[in-house]
Amino acid sequence: MAESGQSHPDPQLRLRACTRRHGPTMIIEVDGEIDHATADLLREHVITAALAISPPHVVLDFDQVTFCDSSGLGALIAIWKAVRAHHGDLVVARPPGVCRRILERTGLDRHITIHPTLEGALRHA
Repeated sequence: MAESGQSHPDPQLRLRACTRRHGPTMIIEVDGEIDHATADLLREHVITAALAISPPHVVLDFDQVTFCDSSGLGALIAIWKAVRAHHGDLVVARPPGVCRRILERTGLDRHITIHPTLEGALRHA
């Protein structure tokens, strides 16, 4: 597994996103809270990383996400739209219960692939 090691921590915003390549796939490990204060940062970071490869194949690893609200959902929708506009794929790996429930209740799980493991997400991306 190749790693680029890009990391964008911001302790004030309670979010960390670390980006690494795995072959043609960009893995973005997200750690912290996705809310009104952090959603824009996540959206910008992921879209910038995703569009660095063509077509973008992105796995968002949410294993360390501790909270996600409607702002986080809006960021996921924007990321999904940007990736799809460039003929790519977005997969969410290891989402905690709160994220999975938001995706299921809104029906986004029919558009954004969810995998319980990182390995499964990488096979799909």
